This record gives sequence, C-alpha cells and structure tokens, in this order.
Amino acid sequence: MSFGENVRWLRTTRGMTQAQLAALTRVNHHHPTASYISRVEHGEIDPRLKTVISIARALKVRPWQLVADITENTTFWDGYMSLSGASKREVQRLIEWQLRRSK
Repeated sequence: MSFGENVRWLRTTRGMTQAQLAALTRVNHHHPTASYISRVEHGEIDPRLKTVISIARALKVRPWQLVADITENTTFWDGYMSLSGASKREVQRLIEWQLRRSK
C-alpha cells in the first residue's frame, strides 16, 4: 500500500474522519484541511516530512509505519502489539534496515 492508502486505512480503522485527522495534525502552528488529508490519501500530493511526522502522531503510529507496506496485515499487528518494548524496537530496526536495503 502507498503512504496515502496507509493513512486512509489507519484513519478509518480508528473511526476518524478526514476533518478529525486534520484537526489533530499540526504543522508550524497550522492545521491542514480535510481537503488536504483527502489529497494525501489519494496520492495527489506528497507531504513534507514534518507533516508525515505530525500525521503519524495524530494516528498514534511511528512515521515508518506509514511508509512500510504492512499496515493492513492484522496478523502482523496482533503479534507486534504483544511484544515487549525491546522486541518492538528490534522489529522497527529490521523494517528500517529492509526499507533502506530496498532503495
């Protein structure tokens, strides 16, 4: 899934509207509009890094989780959520390594 598809999937699984996500996303003391979130979700624009980080915070995920192609794999997330903090960090390091390697 693309970045925008991951944002949409996470937003909808949390029962949030685009307007609610926009209200929780803050970049340089401004909130993007629901229209902006829609354009991100549809891949019409690529947000800046600060915006990606803010969207990730609003969705309560790490920024790398928005770009990794594992977001809708519920088996992965069920297992991941049961891990200890140290084990989660190890999984994060492995995913980041794989993302760098695949470039």
